This record gives sequence, structure tokens and C-alpha cells, in this order.
Amino acid sequence: MKVVIARTAGFCKGVRGAIEITMNAIQERQKGEDICTFGPLIHNSQVLSMLAKKGVVDESRIECCAGKKVVIRAHGIPPDSRQKLHEQGAIILDATCKRVARVHAAIKIHARRGYNTIIVGDADHAEVIGLLGYTEGRGSVINRPEQIEDLPEGLEKVLLVAQTTQNEEVFREIQKAFLQKYPNGVVKNTICDSTQERQAEVRQMCSKVEAMVIVGGLNSGNTLRLAEVARECRIPTFHVETEAELDPVEMSRYSCVGVSAGASTPNWIIRNIVTFLEEIRPGAGQRVRVKHLLDGLAYSNFYIALAAALLAQMAAVLANLPAKASFSLMAAAYTFAMHSLNVYLDQESIELNDPGRAAFYMKWRPAFMAASAASLIIALALAYDIGFPNFLAMSLLMLLGVLYGVRLFLPAAWERFPVKIKDIPTSKTFLVPMAWASVCVLPYFTSAYPLRVAYAGWAIFLLVLVRTTMNDLLAIQGDRLVGKETLVVLAGERNTILFVVAAITVLVLTAVFGPFLSISSRFSYFLIVPAALYGIFIMLGFTRKLREEPIYEVLIEMVLILAGFCAIGWGVAH
Repeated sequence: MKVVIARTAGFCKGVRGAIEITMNAIQERQKGEDICTFGPLIHNSQVLSMLAKKGVVDESRIECCAGKKVVIRAHGIPPDSRQKLHEQGAIILDATCKRVARVHAAIKIHARRGYNTIIVGDADHAEVIGLLGYTEGRGSVINRPEQIEDLPEGLEKVLLVAQTTQNEEVFREIQKAFLQKYPNGVVKNTICDSTQERQAEVRQMCSKVEAMVIVGGLNSGNTLRLAEVARECRIPTFHVETEAELDPVEMSRYSCVGVSAGASTPNWIIRNIVTFLEEIRPGAGQRVRVKHLLDGLAYSNFYIALAAALLAQMAAVLANLPAKASFSLMAAAYTFAMHSLNVYLDQESIELNDPGRAAFYMKWRPAFMAASAASLIIALALAYDIGFPNFLAMSLLMLLGVLYGVRLFLPAAWERFPVKIKDIPTSKTFLVPMAWASVCVLPYFTSAYPLRVAYAGWAIFLLVLVRTTMNDLLAIQGDRLVGKETLVVLAGERNTILFVVAAITVLVLTAVFGPFLSISSRFSYFLIVPAALYGIFIMLGFTRKLREEPIYEVLIEMVLILAGFCAIGWGVAH
């Protein structure tokens, strides 16, 4: 089955901001501190379940929020509720969407001037309840054009606004009827730009697909609106929260299906739906089979092992030292074993970022365990063959790798400190490149050319640092929700992208000055090519499309593989 994914599907800025505020509160929580949300943070049960596991539950009664840190949901709350929370001694963390806050401000300004406010929306929706609180008791809620006739006659001052997730076409019809009844009325189209874009894209998609699957909470206003838009286009429409609600027999009637999602729907749920749909018809074409093969190779850590093997050859070429195939095999065996073993210590994050990968690892767990153990033995044997100091260095690398995700036994007085190496902030971002660089230059630890070896290790560290950080950008949603403190989680996407740009710049400078300082071969100039390719990825904006398929993770690894093959070619030619 061909699946077309909406560019606008997934978290909007307001939802992302609300989750960021909540996760920051969890991260900074002091011992004994209670955190709750006033009402469900967003309309997505899977995300709410994750937050509940972290001790953050939603409270609907103000008295239950007394003395707690209270996150105001993205939909906002009435001003009197906010005042009562203050009176209860609650510490308020305002996660109200900025778009919603602007509607609050517009209503508040006009209410003070004596205006009556007409809100186009759903009367029982959390956002609308919050909006009504700013009308000073002169607010009404409608959702159909004919309801304009039921409004009072002769109002001189009247304002028309909309729930931010309203149907754009319905609002226009209501606006037309409103201005006919109140020619001097003030109209403010407060429908969020993101909502308008999603609805417009769904309309466009409906002309290109045979059916639409709308993913999101069954009580989510903006998701319900997307489903309405699709049905208005007279196309079969399925509104679901997870893939379990889709009937594969029914879906098999369609050869091309569009997928869009509400503003509260995480990427991993969208990806699950897409994977489910693509697998409904195994004979749908070569494109799907090839994709699944590539996904399987990515899941198996094949590309990681290959990249490490080739980088070991690059280390030799950069340092102008002799290389052996056994050096590459050692690096490949070590990286395969470490990545495979730590997968099972990081299962929760993988389930969120890539459910398909998580299922693959659970299915093949015995095989991965056996292959990892064999790889560790091979790596140790090859290191011992090089020399005893190299064997000791490999043993230390393995010990640190195995302990990376294992709980450490610390004194009770240190209970506030991380109990796993992987829980140390940014540990993955920097320790993984350090491990790769170390294993690639390990054969030369006792070399007579320490500056060359250090240069080669530094260059490989920078390459893998950029690669690892870009992979972290792909996995930010799951990492954030499970509390995995990568650089992107701590610093944010924008700052992380700036960091990647800085690392690429340092890599280019390293490539240029290596031969100039006579500490590397002229091959180092070629490092500018992978630096440029990673720079292109960043300039493309690392868009949502880049976050949806394992194939893009493969492309990130392929940059290292390309550089490694070029190093082999250089070594043969010189």
C-alpha cells in the first residue's frame, strides 16, 4: 500500500511547548515536590500515560492542586481558576499555547470596553471554557451559522472569535451570517495558522488518495476537525488513536491512503500507523520490499558496524600508518556489541521513537545477545593479538560500554546523582564518539607517532559527534518523554543545531590544518566532503520528513561509510 504522509502532521508549537515546560519541571523536581497538570495537558492518552509514569497526573479539582507545582494545560484556563490556584498555594507553570493566550487577550480587551463575545467552538471544550472566563459574563458559544439567529438583537458592541482549532470554512460561514446581523461587529479570525495549514493540506491530499486516516485523540478538537474536513471531501475517513483500531481487511481495499494527525499526536504514533498500513499488502510492490530490507539492515546495526570498520581504515590513512583488516574487524565487533547490548537497556525510548525497531529487537533478542557476546570475544582476541597494552585498553572500553546502562551502587548521600552512566546529562552525545574514536585508533596506542594518532582520533571523534547528535535530533520526542538527557533534550533543537554547525566548522578547520601542521596525510582534506554533506542535512532544516523513516538514519550513517571507502581508495592509491 502506498501511504502519503501529511507534512503538517504531529505536534504543533503549542503542544511541544507544553511538553517542554512539563519535562523541565520533572527534570528540576526537588525531593518531595509534587507536580500535576490542571486537567489533561494535551489530548493524547499515550503521552498522558508516559507523564503519569513520571508522577505527573492531571487534577480536575483546584483543591487537589494545593501546594503543588501546577502546569496550566495548553488549552488555557479561566482567570478565576488561576486566581483560586494561587489562593491554594499552587506554584503555576503556564503552558498555555501562545495562540490561545492571544485570544484571551483579545477577548479581555474588548470585554473591558463593554463588548459581548461570540465564540465559535465547542462549548464543553477546555479551550472554550477558558475563553469564556475572559468575557466578564457576556459570552456565548455557537458552532453553526444558523445559531446566529438565536443571539440577542440590537447589540452595539459585539466581538466574534474562534476556538483556535475550529473548521476554517465553518467559521467563514458563521462570519458571513454574523456581519449580516451585526454590521458593526468586530471579527477576529483566531483560528491557529497551524490548524488552517493542516486543514488545507488534508483537502489537497483528499484529491490524491483513496482514503484518509486521521490520527489523534478521539476528544481532540483539532483532530476531530481534520476528520470533518476529510469527510466533507467525500472520501472514506478513519479517525483512530492507534493502529489497533484499523481493520486490515477493510484497509486492504485501498491502494493509496493519506495520513494526517492532530496537533497532540507524537511522531512515534504516526510512524506506527504508517508502518501498519504499508504492511497490509505484502505484494504491493518492490518499493515496499526494498524499504523493509533497508529498515532491517538499519535495525540490525549493520551500518554502524560497517561505518566503524571503515573509520578504522580512515584512522590509518590519516595517521599515515599501516592498516590491517583485523583492525577494522575489531572496531566493527566492538561497536556492534556495544550498540546491540545497550539497545535492551534503552527499550522505553526506542519504543517511543521507533516502535518498529523495538518490535524487531524483541523478536530477535536471543540472536542479538549471542552475536554481541561473540563480537566481544572477537574484539578482545584481536586486541590481544596486537599487544597486551591494546588488550587492556579494549577491556577498559568494554567495561565502560557494558556499565553504560547498568545501575551503579552509590552511597545513600549521593542519591541525587545519576545512578547510570547513561543518565549523566549529554553522556551519550559525547561518550559514543569517544568510544568510536578510541577503538579506531586502539591499534596505534603504542605508536611512535602519538601526534598523528591523536589527530586521527580527534577527526573521527568530530565525525561521529556530528553523526550522533543528528541521530539525537531524530529521536528527541521519545528521549524527552522518557527523560533521556541527550544534548538536544537539554539544550533544545535550535541550540543543538547551532552546536552541530560549530562541530562541522571545527571539523573543516581540522581537515585543513592537519597537513599544514604535518600531523596527518593530505587525505584529511577529504574530511571536508562529509562535513559538507552533514551541513546540507542541517541546511535542509532537518524537516519532519527526515524524522519519519529509518532510511534517513541510514543516510546519516552512509556519510561515514562513504568517507571510509574513500580512505581505503586513498590508501590503495598511495
